[in-house]
Amino acid sequence: MALEPFALTRVESSRLARSLTSGSAGRLSAHLAGPDDDAALLSLQVTATVFHDSFGNTPELLRREYADLLPSMTHVVVLDRVAQAPVGALILQEGPAASLKTVVDVAAPPWSLPALPALGLSPDDRNAADLLVMAVDAAFRNRGIAQLLMYSGWVASVARGLDRWTAILDDGLLRGLDQLTAGAVVPIASSAPYLGSPGSTPITVRMDPAVDGDLLSRMQRVGRLAERTTAFCPRLEPDRVAFQSLALPVAA
Repeated sequence: MALEPFALTRVESSRLARSLTSGSAGRLSAHLAGPDDDAALLSLQVTATVFHDSFGNTPELLRREYADLLPSMTHVVVLDRVAQAPVGALILQEGPAASLKTVVDVAAPPWSLPALPALGLSPDDRNAADLLVMAVDAAFRNRGIAQLLMYSGWVASVARGLDRWTAILDDGLLRGLDQLTAGAVVPIASSAPYLGSPGSTPITVRMDPAVDGDLLSRMQRVGRLAERTTAFCPRLEPDRVAFQSLALPVAA
């Protein structure tokens, strides 16, 4: 029987995590996954656990909200080999700008605003991805997992030619992201209740290494710290090496 998104049992989750971490060195591993990969199921399970605990979101609500987006998702999931469990997930949606969840949801209440002009995007542009989810298991917070997820998602995005993210982020998470990127986050609308969060803000995040040397340098420092403690999967490692090798842009 096929495993159901957002509803793995602990036994199913542990079995998948054990399979993916077999033979890996170190305690943590970061995995890049497409929508049909086992790692994607683990990513969705972290999402289900964290969103239920933080916002009261049920698996049924999450399936209603995200089912149509599943085929367009790219996942980063961090696994803990000792716990044999997924401990963090970042999910990106790729597609034409008009289809990105932030663009669609900002056009509806409570915002009812056109997002594309504020994002500097045309409907068919494909140089942006939507940051649908960044979630860290409560038992593993304040251990650098969020920074590892952001870095890995950043690496994967740059490798795909993406130069910005859109997102509607819970305001607590927004503050952490703004600190990590030193001001690369730009709100495009005011904070409002959203999917169980008492306050979430629509934003865009720039990430073009060709024009923003300070931000590139900051993310490469995060990468140097991450590689000391984390094994990166074969799909992510070449992009990570290429990202770390990028030269800072020359000032005009």
